[in-house]
Amino acid sequence: MKEDRLKKFAWDKIQNEEELILRAMLYDDPQWILKSFSKDLLKNLFLKHIHRFERENRSFWSLVLEVSNEEIEQASKRSFRESSKLLSY
Repeated sequence: MKEDRLKKFAWDKIQNEEELILRAMLYDDPQWILKSFSKDLLKNLFLKHIHRFERENRSFWSLVLEVSNEEIEQASKRSFRESSKLLSY
């Protein structure tokens, strides 16, 4: 059942379950997501990909998943640092 519902988020043929769950968090019914996946999994995905959530989504998911302001701040810093690394050639 979960796999069938997640298929609609594979519009670019991505089959990575983590990416599909993340897309569901951004674009699908939050009640279904919370019933279908553990809060720990969702919280980890949220913090790992916090840069992809707009302010409203970020506020909603941080409340629902009980994410502290410190966790959000750390994830935001880590996300910025990782995305702005210079590659050594």
